[in-house]
Amino acid sequence: MNMSKAHRFDKYKYMDVMQKEVVYFLATAEFLNISKAAETLGIQQSGLSRAVHRLEQDLGQKLFQRKSVGLALTAFGERFYKAVKDTKQSWEENFKLLLNVSDVPTGIVKIGLHPSFGQTYLPAIIQDICSQYPQLEIEVNPLSSFQTTRKTLEDEIDFGLVISDIKNPEIIQKDIGIDFLATYQRDSGKIPTHFFINPDSQMLGHLLKKHSVLKKVFIKDYELLAQGAVNASFALALLPHSVAQKYSALRQVSGKLVSAKISLICHKNKLLSKANKKIYDIILSACKK
Repeated sequence: MNMSKAHRFDKYKYMDVMQKEVVYFLATAEFLNISKAAETLGIQQSGLSRAVHRLEQDLGQKLFQRKSVGLALTAFGERFYKAVKDTKQSWEENFKLLLNVSDVPTGIVKIGLHPSFGQTYLPAIIQDICSQYPQLEIEVNPLSSFQTTRKTLEDEIDFGLVISDIKNPEIIQKDIGIDFLATYQRDSGKIPTHFFINPDSQMLGHLLKKHSVLKKVFIKDYELLAQGAVNASFALALLPHSVAQKYSALRQVSGKLVSAKISLICHKNKLLSKANKKIYDIILSACKK
């Protein structure tokens, strides 16, 4: 996916002009620690060491010298590091400019969403993106609204679906729906003995006090919570309507306790790219179907 805030080359599989040995060298030079560099690259330390050794053999020069703690670049290593780093940065900037003027989306679309309502919107989003841009890959990250917002700001995801009002000038937020919390029970005529609740729910303190006589069962996943309530007629469950409505056996036994807007978010710089704007419009349209 074309990135316009902080260009992420790890979103592209085949766009690095450097040999992997050079890429591995750059990471090692940044950390001056084999284990940290290998962890960042997602490879074994032995593989990284062999790659650096192959590069040194090819150059006929040592690039690193071992210290009591970590590594240090040799004089040649310092010069080589500057040369390849400048080359890599120049290529990435030119590639970024190329993509920013292109109106064809490429790469991977990373979407973060709250799992409690994400299933409602996700099928249409995937279908519409794939039908219009089959060359794209889609990565879906189930996250809390807080995590989705943070990762959107840090450019770790491209678009997010959240259920919170965001007060950040860097974020564009577009309302796509409304959800609410209420209590549900399989058998509304039966007096409950247990209260199934997500500990991250809003109004938690108020509800715990109101239902203090019930035994509490804390379940962090709303789908598991709903399924548990379906199989336990003795349980009262606090659920988002978007989740509860998928379980026909559950009956709503309270009014709307908390209402919240569901929104599509992205970083404001994301939409500077024509390609990104097209994907944003597709997601927005899919969510409003």
